[in-house]
Amino acid sequence: MDAIRQAWSKSKWYRVALVAAILWFVLRFAVQVIYASGMMPELTGEDGLPMDVPVYLAGAQKFMAGQDLYPQDLSDSTFHYPYSPPFAMLSTVLLLFSPQAVAIGGTFLSVVIYALLYVKWMQIFERLSLPGVVEKMALTLPVWLIFSAFWGLVAYLNIGIFVALVATLLLEGILQERLKWSAALATFLLISKLMWLFPLGLPLLVGRRKFFFRLLGLTALFYAGLVGVSMLVAGPGYILQQYADYIIHLQRIASEFPWHVRDTIPFLGYNHSIKQVFVFLLGTHPWVLGLAMLVKILMLLPFGLLCWRLLRTHPAQDSHALKLALVFCLYLAAFIWLDIVWEVLLGIAVFPFVLSILEKTWHKRLAWGLFLLYAFVDLIQLFSYIFGGDSLVVMQGAYVLSDPSLHLPLTMLVILMFYAFLLAYLRRTPDGQGA
Repeated sequence: MDAIRQAWSKSKWYRVALVAAILWFVLRFAVQVIYASGMMPELTGEDGLPMDVPVYLAGAQKFMAGQDLYPQDLSDSTFHYPYSPPFAMLSTVLLLFSPQAVAIGGTFLSVVIYALLYVKWMQIFERLSLPGVVEKMALTLPVWLIFSAFWGLVAYLNIGIFVALVATLLLEGILQERLKWSAALATFLLISKLMWLFPLGLPLLVGRRKFFFRLLGLTALFYAGLVGVSMLVAGPGYILQQYADYIIHLQRIASEFPWHVRDTIPFLGYNHSIKQVFVFLLGTHPWVLGLAMLVKILMLLPFGLLCWRLLRTHPAQDSHALKLALVFCLYLAAFIWLDIVWEVLLGIAVFPFVLSILEKTWHKRLAWGLFLLYAFVDLIQLFSYIFGGDSLVVMQGAYVLSDPSLHLPLTMLVILMFYAFLLAYLRRTPDGQGA
């Protein structure tokens, strides 16, 4: 962590920003522990638990009881179960503890995992000999401490924080070509959040085809083994039926999700996907859904063509900057394609890399300005509620109407900004030597 010490010694403003961010982190964490302990039932509901904890517990209980995991009604998007049957099996470990212990323990664990996420990305950038990115990692440490996407996931106690660390470890394992370790990590992502498998595309794009296909094969073997274990635990018939329902459930989400429409709801909400933005502005007509799909395809087409060229030529396979730019583009492309986009957690790692490759001043100002607005959303929400109270802050369900991300698709804007900068970088420096 020499880069942090150097930044501390060189800049008074950095010292002020870091101390202020640490104080905010400690206070915010204290609030979160109180929240997880059930002392804020007006925010957590009657059970006093962060909103995703009952989802995991219910999935585990239904698995143990041999009940259907996937609902017939998706009108309440906060409580449907989007994970695979083996994930429900692993979740049964949570039943060994009280719900409140799960909430409090999960809150502490989330902070530890997030700290590991920062350390791991710092190590990745250092090992890849990217001093410019390492410097930006140190510079953006205060932003990491206040990052809204992190605190949002902690508030819900969503496994997204752990999944981000697993995806990061998967990338590290792929870069080091650790086959068994990478396959084990990829298997966990397969049973939890499929879109986080983006690092799997890297070895194929940089010409490591033999490792790529060996990794796919071993991952499939591990996955089959995990499914087999779940069949031994719950019975083949139950698991096969749940898998059929799981596939149908994933297909239904894209068509039956309770979209926000401007005629009935006056604000966009927190799903900032391309489809949700188009539906909010234009309605749920079939042509609107088709237009949203077309826009996504057009957005991803340039990166798809670049990937096709790499598959044919594999230039500069040893360029570390190129590899990271490709991985980050794969991550952003996955979230551009999704129809439900709540956050861009790994954007906090993309941010320092993007800062290191930008050349124009206005590009740097845009990156700082837009990302800081996104990073400060949690702070805006909390201070609005603390200092404004109900007389100034209108609460509608889980919505704080002073939150800019409630009205603007900030998450998608950040995704598209990073995607455009990385795509431009890959185009102008295909050998990846520019970082």
